[in-house]
Amino acid sequence: MSALGWLLVAALAASPRTPKRAPEEGASSFVFLAPKVGFFKSTTRLSGDLFMGLEVGYLLPVLQRRLALVAEVNYHRPQHTGTLDDARLSESSDRRYTLAEREVGLLVSAIFRFDDAWGPITPYAGAGPGLYLHRATVEVLGETASESGGRWGFQVLGGAEMRVGPGGLFVETQYHLAPLRFLTTGEVNVGGFLAASLGYRVRL
Repeated sequence: MSALGWLLVAALAASPRTPKRAPEEGASSFVFLAPKVGFFKSTTRLSGDLFMGLEVGYLLPVLQRRLALVAEVNYHRPQHTGTLDDARLSESSDRRYTLAEREVGLLVSAIFRFDDAWGPITPYAGAGPGLYLHRATVEVLGETASESGGRWGFQVLGGAEMRVGPGGLFVETQYHLAPLRFLTTGEVNVGGFLAASLGYRVRL
């Protein structure tokens, strides 16, 4: 090998090597999915009921990936049972009635996550609008009547997530403003407080 060749080999050996960059986290890792279950109590006389929901979200490329846009669908079916107080009814009449209100919420929320604020625990809070689909069913005097409709509403929420395994275990509370106007219900807010829900949030 010529002297020029040896000089080139020596220069290459002595030159600092550029460290390899770690592979960037793929965009899919900023997408998450979370089933949740909890207990919901309306602000009306409707009973408390099991609450089920499913959310999918995306951590936006702003604010250090702490702001998430979340779409959620949830379901619950509270009811109320009472007795009619009407003098026109005979004593032998069955005066009991049941009002069941089935609600499906389709919601979009902006949620800010305070990442690592408490070590492995991440508190978060958010709010957003939603379309609430209602179906009220009344059973009274041996008859059944139903009304259906949808109204726009709003929710606010807060919670805390703890890293567990490949995802995070979280507890969350919500308040829903879900207006409803049926003949059987009048103008009411059948939303209310989600006392607590538990879920597991997984990055996809």
